[in-house]
Amino acid sequence: MTSISPKKALTWIGLILGVALLVGAAGAGFLHALEAVTRLFQSTPWLIVSLPFIGLLTLWLYRGPLKASAGGTKTLIEAIKATSNPLPASMGPAIIGTTLLSHLGGASVGREGTALQMGGALADQFSRWISLDASERRTLLLCGVSAGFAAVFGTPIAAAVFALEFVRVRSWAILPCLACGFLADLAGQKLFHAHHANYRLPVPAEFSFGGLGSALAIGVACGLLARLYVYLNKREAARANPEPYARIFFVGVTFSLMVYFYQQWDFTGLGLHVIDSALVEPSSPTAFLFKFLLTGMCVWAGYRGGEVTPLFFVGATLGSAAAAYLGLPLAVCASLGFVAVLAGAGAVPLACSVMAYELFGLSIGGYALLACAASWLVAGRKGLYDEYQP
Repeated sequence: MTSISPKKALTWIGLILGVALLVGAAGAGFLHALEAVTRLFQSTPWLIVSLPFIGLLTLWLYRGPLKASAGGTKTLIEAIKATSNPLPASMGPAIIGTTLLSHLGGASVGREGTALQMGGALADQFSRWISLDASERRTLLLCGVSAGFAAVFGTPIAAAVFALEFVRVRSWAILPCLACGFLADLAGQKLFHAHHANYRLPVPAEFSFGGLGSALAIGVACGLLARLYVYLNKREAARANPEPYARIFFVGVTFSLMVYFYQQWDFTGLGLHVIDSALVEPSSPTAFLFKFLLTGMCVWAGYRGGEVTPLFFVGATLGSAAAAYLGLPLAVCASLGFVAVLAGAGAVPLACSVMAYELFGLSIGGYALLACAASWLVAGRKGLYDEYQP
């Protein structure tokens, strides 16, 4: 067993503290800005007409001044999997700014793309000043990803598991990732006043064979949705698009018209208030389908931010609507759907099972593990991040 010198140990302690503080601050700043932008959009709904022009601006930025950061999550995964030059310093500010722009126009996008790219890029800047070998740099990037996920979602254990699971890496890095995740979340909440939703179940989930059957049914349904989303995502990624500006403008116009004329304001942005509602009262049977459609339109057209929180919306409303036909309480069904769609779509069942425990409480753990595993298997065990693997 190779020993670690005191100097190396001190270097890594400094790196973990530095990454956690920097990413925790950036994550909290992003959450505060996102909350302000969301409030602005909700109080000024006519901003929906700006979405096509925000799309054009986003595309121009990533094809011009921010071209080095255009690869996004794909570039991040390539940097983790293979030795390459440091990630561009512009990647973090670029994804934060363009995500905020997307939400200013009401686009149905998420925030995990921001968390991953922001965390990875900020952490990687330390490698410009400290000499690290390929394995150490990989660990540093994974720590940044974990810190970013924890700072934005408030689930540090799931963040550490996700950091390794989404790039298919088995490594001792789980330990520094856990440290970075907990410290970044702590810094964000205690030093920079970030707030996360409280989804704790009002009544613990009672374990039963009937409940297991219901959890399995939710997992299968979420897996089918996840499989469809991954299939459509890969098809869109493979399709040649000679007119990207025309496409993103057309999608922005179509999205705006659908939301305005059908008065579907609940389906813009993250939709966190709809998730909150789905946990306490039955959702419309079509809510998850409409969010699925609008999210796909925005993400595949090129609006930045990601799809994880909209997938939480899709799963929570699906589980909430199905609760009347299942043997588990509505809050439990919605909670299982919340995590199970991402488990299948991202092929990250372990991270999502841990997330269920952190968000909803220990009592849901067994059900969540079954639902997430079923979703992952039904979705095909290949997810959104597999197409980025070098």
